[in-house]
Amino acid sequence: MGMAGDFGRFLKFISMGAFMKYRVPAVLFLLAGSMQSALADPCQDRFTELYLQLDQTTPTKTQVTTAFKGAPPTTNDFFYLSQDHYLTVPTTPEGPWVLGYGNVLYQSADQGSTWEKIREMDTGQNADQARVDKETNADTIRNAACSEEELEGEAVEVVAADITVSQGMVTENRYTYFVRRSDDFIVKAIYDSKAPSFEMVTTQVIEKAPGLNLPVPE
Repeated sequence: MGMAGDFGRFLKFISMGAFMKYRVPAVLFLLAGSMQSALADPCQDRFTELYLQLDQTTPTKTQVTTAFKGAPPTTNDFFYLSQDHYLTVPTTPEGPWVLGYGNVLYQSADQGSTWEKIREMDTGQNADQARVDKETNADTIRNAACSEEELEGEAVEVVAADITVSQGMVTENRYTYFVRRSDDFIVKAIYDSKAPSFEMVTTQVIEKAPGLNLPVPE
């Protein structure tokens, strides 16, 4: 059965209270810790770290391409200042702009000249719920794979894994992050998702956007 089986039997031994009867020496506890470390997967830990991020702590511009199986892809530009100030601009096909500011979601049909309130929202509560959802999903991370390659002449770390997302509807996913080595910045992400009724691939190409200014509705 190997190391995992041996460690499992050791844990069963402990849980049954055998350590009280036989006074297991401290060296066995050290051994258990060493075996547990040997069973850890640094690649999966790295994927989990990347997945649990809510943002990259800097203003960003992201080109997002979404392709449903059997349908033409759509694209939009997503501009992010903070969790309560961001803008989505559909580019293919063109459509109304959507702005999140404060605790309100707005829409503009004239490229930001005027804004119409869509609804109110609780930005702080939404962020808290996003953290909880991510932590729930993180328990399903598996089949992690890590490698390195060059992307546009720069060294990047490629970190991928399977994950089940259970919010809304259950989807099975393969997420891949491309992390620039020089500054640990995610420059690209690919989300391959499958559900009983659809398949889709979302590709994000991300860049830092220092000095980014976004509209503020009056």
